[in-house]
Amino acid sequence: MIGDGNAAVGSSVTLWGAHWWTANTLSGGVAPASFKGFADTAAPVCGESWTTRPGNSSEPPLGPLPPFIDVVVASHITKSGPTISGDAREVVVVATEPGYGPNPGHAGTGTVVSKLCPGGGSEEGPPT
Repeated sequence: MIGDGNAAVGSSVTLWGAHWWTANTLSGGVAPASFKGFADTAAPVCGESWTTRPGNSSEPPLGPLPPFIDVVVASHITKSGPTISGDAREVVVVATEPGYGPNPGHAGTGTVVSKLCPGGGSEEGPPT
């Protein structure tokens, strides 16, 4: 997950980490500090909503991350009790960087290389 303020092609992004909420800008306000970047129920589909649990309770992948991943772009994220939820404003492709780990202290970072939706197609493709 990344914030919609970080979703421009060419942007460096943090998609997972202890300080996700300070590294990502959302047009709908600040994300809860307990959100670390992965959702339990999200498939990368534009216009869908998603839910998750705080911290690394979302069972992040063991890693390493693949070289390119589809990432949901959220415009708002809220927390009610133990449930964190938000929207999937769009989906982008991120070229990942080394260093990711399933503990929030090992941030997942990368660069946005293309947009998958909205619009039904890629603006740019990942390098081949």
